[in-house]
Amino acid sequence: MEGVIVFIVDTPEVSVSEDATAGDVLLSFYRALGWNGEDALDPCKILTTSDVYNHLYDTIYEKHPDPVGVGMLMVNRGPGTDSGVPIGKVCLLEGWITPVGPEEGDEING
Repeated sequence: MEGVIVFIVDTPEVSVSEDATAGDVLLSFYRALGWNGEDALDPCKILTTSDVYNHLYDTIYEKHPDPVGVGMLMVNRGPGTDSGVPIGKVCLLEGWITPVGPEEGDEING
């Protein structure tokens, strides 16, 4: 596992509505980890076990039964896996989220 671990958290339960899209599953997972939906998110800095990854894949597949499409979504937007992650846990590495805000030197007008 490369990178500085900031947090090791329990794998969150992901629940989405019946009309949710495939991407909503991942968004719900990331929000359950603590992402606010606005800050920049780097899924490469979120590591979990193969079991958790496969469960996410299966949940997304239920919403969108296209193995190639789901596979590409998971490769490009899903968390990574690492054999060093404890069972039932997710490791959040330094930089997993980067606050989005005013650029340095920008003025905020009130």
